[in-house]
Amino acid sequence: MTTQIPDTDLKALRKKLGLTQREFAEKYYMEIETLKSWEQGKRSPTDAVKLLLFLIENMPLDIEKTLEKYNIS
Repeated sequence: MTTQIPDTDLKALRKKLGLTQREFAEKYYMEIETLKSWEQGKRSPTDAVKLLLFLIENMPLDIEKTLEKYNIS
């Protein structure tokens, strides 16, 4: 049985983190137009991106530290 990855309210998450669309897209290596289309409901993220968003939402400091550790942020 496969467990569904919960949807993340991307706009709410971005606002909670205090990031603009551009800042969020750059920080997490996403295309700005793709991020906009997800927020507007025109497209849906892949399961891999849903998982990333879930982790960012639930473990933001851990994700931030990991990105910094590997000089990715």
